[in-house]
Amino acid sequence: MRTAFDSTSQKRRLLKQLREKVWWWRKLRIRSSLKKAVNWPAVEEAARNYELLRRTRGGKTFTRPYTDLSRNERTIIHGLWAGWSPAPYRFVTDRRQFEEIGWSPIYEHQHRQWNLRLAPGDLVKEFVREIKVLQKIHKIRAPHPLKGEKTRISWLLVEILDCQSSGLGPFTDSQRHSLSVARRKATKHLREYKKALAKQAVNPDPFD
Repeated sequence: MRTAFDSTSQKRRLLKQLREKVWWWRKLRIRSSLKKAVNWPAVEEAARNYELLRRTRGGKTFTRPYTDLSRNERTIIHGLWAGWSPAPYRFVTDRRQFEEIGWSPIYEHQHRQWNLRLAPGDLVKEFVREIKVLQKIHKIRAPHPLKGEKTRISWLLVEILDCQSSGLGPFTDSQRHSLSVARRKATKHLREYKKALAKQAVNPDPFD
């Protein structure tokens, strides 16, 4: 007859196996390597969503973790869910872009020069003042200072699905709610990913 101690020991072994062999996002060495290869803060959510969809019944065919994917495969995933920051500027090649709402105007003959002898802080203040004037003209409200800041990505939903599939439990009411959310999101991401793969098959990357 299995005792409570035996059950607890088995759970600890299973959790240890998950941490060491499955949950690569917990390993500092791998995260450090990814930070050197990609803009990790921007793509971590995309990686998490891919790992989440792999835990669905229909996602079992995607056997390789994010870390083993090719450049093209990662590009598809990043295109779906990466949180790229909007570009602060762009190079204009079309005259029709000169007066486009939401961008500062471009003049064909500019006669203003910046005084490079001033302290950088003084130049920044003047630049920000001009930007605020342009935002007012374009009727664009400046975003809140905290809006768009990257928050830490949680892998809880992926991990709780792994715990369930490994037979770990019982779960609390809060954990069962997380399981329900995880399944719903995983199914949604699987549909999105399959749709992107189908689109890629029709229009393959010419540089791949």
